[in-house]
Amino acid sequence: MKFRVKKYFWHILSALLAVVAVVLVYLNLGLSRQMDDLRAQLEEYKEKEGQSYVVERISKQMEDIAYQQKDISEKQREEAVFQMGVAEQMRARAEEEQQKAEEFARNVVEARNMAEKQRELAIQQQRQAVYARNVADTLSNVALGRALALLSSVQYRADNKEVAALLAYASWKYTSEYKGDVYQPVIFDALGQSSESFVTRNLHKGGVTRIVPAKDEANAYLSASNYGELRRWRYEGGFVDNRLLFSDPAYSFRDMWQDADGIIYALSYDGKLLVADGGSNQTILLPEPKGWMRVAPFEDGKLLLASATALYLYDTDGRRIVKTILFPEALTAMGEKDGHWLFFGKEGGLWSLVPHEELVPQERLNKEHVTAFAWSDELRIGALGTEDGTIYMVDDFGNIFNSLVGHRSRITQLGFSGHNLFSSSYDCSISLWNINASKKEAVSLKTFASWVHCFCLSTDETIWAGDESGAVSRIMISPDAMAALIQKKLKRDFTDDEWIYYVGRNVPRRHMKLFNTKE
Repeated sequence: MKFRVKKYFWHILSALLAVVAVVLVYLNLGLSRQMDDLRAQLEEYKEKEGQSYVVERISKQMEDIAYQQKDISEKQREEAVFQMGVAEQMRARAEEEQQKAEEFARNVVEARNMAEKQRELAIQQQRQAVYARNVADTLSNVALGRALALLSSVQYRADNKEVAALLAYASWKYTSEYKGDVYQPVIFDALGQSSESFVTRNLHKGGVTRIVPAKDEANAYLSASNYGELRRWRYEGGFVDNRLLFSDPAYSFRDMWQDADGIIYALSYDGKLLVADGGSNQTILLPEPKGWMRVAPFEDGKLLLASATALYLYDTDGRRIVKTILFPEALTAMGEKDGHWLFFGKEGGLWSLVPHEELVPQERLNKEHVTAFAWSDELRIGALGTEDGTIYMVDDFGNIFNSLVGHRSRITQLGFSGHNLFSSSYDCSISLWNINASKKEAVSLKTFASWVHCFCLSTDETIWAGDESGAVSRIMISPDAMAALIQKKLKRDFTDDEWIYYVGRNVPRRHMKLFNTKE
């Protein structure tokens, strides 16, 4: 406000000085006109009368006027100089005030920026504190989940199954809610034990070598054994509609495939192909007496029949072999990638079968004895199972980028489902591997009493396994599904003493049992 008063004062003074200057200019103009009139009179007197006296007098008047004009000019110059000084002072003061105002504005901006930075820093520190607290809470609860799973296994082995179920469900709850890995072996094992979701039934004589979904009915499956049996069965809360389709111990089935018309092609190790079409069975004798391994679809109306030494193209319409392709070395495994079949040799060879029915050698970076192969189109990675139980992960170009160690004997089958890899082995186990986990540790789905020859992934988050004893086993592979099954069966909740003893006094009490379909 003070700055504005000073500013208006100088403006008023400048206006007054300007008025004075204008008045002086008008006076000067009036004197000039008088001077001009006198000059005219002088000339007139000179012409008319020529009197020197008049001339002298007029000259005197003109001289006086000239002096007056000079005085006025001096005053005008002095006034102009004064006005210039005043204007310069006003300009200097205005610049000084402007500089002060700009400096004040800069200070205000800097103060506002500093305050904003401090506020942002405070918010960031608050977020970091919240994040650190959340991380600590997460780690604490995930660790609690693992501890509860261990306690659940202990209680289950002690036949205290009610408490074991409560602990298993609580383990899953704390782990899943805090984004922990519920596929950790200790948690998965606890869930598997308490859910009692494992179901097994001896369906076959001899080892079960292949299980495939039936293509004409939901929840129906076909299984084959190395004792020459073919069976069809369904699972609806238990094994139902179990039918023996074929039985002859002279056959030793190693693989099986069913086409869209329901015709079953079962390949026997000793050189026989059984074609089962409804109630009609036909046996095709194959060129080699032993060593037959796989049967797989190829092109329309053709099958691939693979032995240890050669690949045969079988015409399903004419029911005869139409082409033979010899392997450069003994075949140990085969699998499909991007619509093409790959074949692995015992000496490290690798070939691809191209559409014009020829084997094309492929570069193979590892020379391990491969016994099983699987490829994931979704992940664009493959898995190689070997004779010693090691599983190698390979990229699209065959480069090995990881190895999975957990099995102790030959890998019999591999299969991908989402980001999980499943493997069966002669070490009597089926394992699950979380490919996305930073630490790839085997989760043992089940340990059997005999060799596991094969498995079949189902769409209902279960896996079917066939072992050497002739049993077919159903294994639930979803921790969430097992947890839901456990909660459904819970008869009570933790007592106060149990909560304090197992979970902790400082952990807020929570309900585990389901009440009215809501927790």
